[in-house]
Amino acid sequence: MPDFQGACIFNNEVYINSNRTYRQNLQDTAEEIGHWKTTAGNIMETKTLYDQRQELEARQLGYMMIVGLDGLINCFDKGITTPWDIADYFECNIDYVWSALNTYKVKYGENFDYKGYNFDLRRGFNMAKIKIASRVK
Repeated sequence: MPDFQGACIFNNEVYINSNRTYRQNLQDTAEEIGHWKTTAGNIMETKTLYDQRQELEARQLGYMMIVGLDGLINCFDKGITTPWDIADYFECNIDYVWSALNTYKVKYGENFDYKGYNFDLRRGFNMAKIKIASRVK
């Protein structure tokens, strides 16, 4: 496998580049699984807009598989709140965390609620547990 290529999928098997770090291999494998789930045909060259779109979809699915919203909630509940510590928790690179957060920003907006938590992506990454107001009788 060429050094520039992290992984590839062939006949439903993911091949990884053994010259890369564990974190890079994890990220590359997630993207290849994203390709397996979303891509049609050979997009090695990504010459067309359609191929580029498929590449982006696979990459974004990989981000969401590794840096999932439920995992971010687990981080928050454990007091893991900085992007660097989150990257360590998910065993990925810091840029990967930022790319995942940008994917969620595009998908859900800059501020959204999920499973009782508020995700605020307007200025970096902020989370808060949603407080439910009790009714007074």
